[in-house]
Amino acid sequence: MRSPSLQWLGGRYSLAWSTNERSYCRLVSETQLARHRELLKQQAEVFNVLVDPRVVPDPGSPAARELQDARGRLATAGLWGENPVRTAYAVAFMSYQAGLEQTRAMAELMTGAFTIVPVAALLRPLVEVASQAWWLLEPEIGAVARVARMQAVRYRSAVEGERVAKMMEVPENQVHLHTERVQQVADYSRGLGLDVPGKDGYAYVCAGERLPTPTYRVQQMFAEVDVPGVYNLYSGFTHGELFALWQAFEPGPRIDGHLHYFPAVAEEAFGGVVAVAAWTLYAAAARGIRLLGLDRAPLEDWIDEHDAVLHPETSTENGANQV
Repeated sequence: MRSPSLQWLGGRYSLAWSTNERSYCRLVSETQLARHRELLKQQAEVFNVLVDPRVVPDPGSPAARELQDARGRLATAGLWGENPVRTAYAVAFMSYQAGLEQTRAMAELMTGAFTIVPVAALLRPLVEVASQAWWLLEPEIGAVARVARMQAVRYRSAVEGERVAKMMEVPENQVHLHTERVQQVADYSRGLGLDVPGKDGYAYVCAGERLPTPTYRVQQMFAEVDVPGVYNLYSGFTHGELFALWQAFEPGPRIDGHLHYFPAVAEEAFGGVVAVAAWTLYAAAARGIRLLGLDRAPLEDWIDEHDAVLHPETSTENGANQV
């Protein structure tokens, strides 16, 4: 039997296969694991600037143009104003922030005390929620499409929220305490003069915008690195698929003739998870950076400004060292 793992090779992701024999599950050294862990923590720290409320659209950026359009766009009564577009940005960056938290949680589990299973289990929701942010943050789609995409996400959430409330037997007059209502989302669209959100097959839609399923969305996000099966691969860990579990366990000596599998911490598995998480955060962040116009200045200047705001003591020390 052969089991898959993702590896970072020469600037791209590559699917590598190894046998599930004892020789495959060599233990990763503490130094190697620490490097993987530190890389994840650094990724989360660098891209955390995108969810800082002090970051605003740069003049002339796609976001600034969308806000200008929204200020003069006619609604059912009056004008849109900036709020619908700004709310769409807030929903997107909230999704991204959830991904950053999952990344930090993954790093905290990479101590050598756990196999790849809990780390990979967190990778799947990270990829899902970050791909949602990636879809919502696509640059140059305009104010109407931006808000329509948010409405599709809100409608899906309301449908699912009402379904869960019904399963949990929440009283009808208390459902609104736990989730947005479908009618509430529909009324918001009507107020803006947009089509009411709905469902077309498996896709949630609003005003011509179709919210892709997680599987298709993740495939699109990873198209640039040509790893279309990422979502399916790491879903295997949450589903308990053997091809996934064989990356975390190795066969040990037989005891009274019985075969036992023992936990193992394999370098290949951790390297693949870190590579996928790093690309996931980058792919969504790249769209957010372009949307807000943060790429209009050199990247090094942007990073320095970020450090000066969030770590003023470090920035001061670096400045003193350069004198």
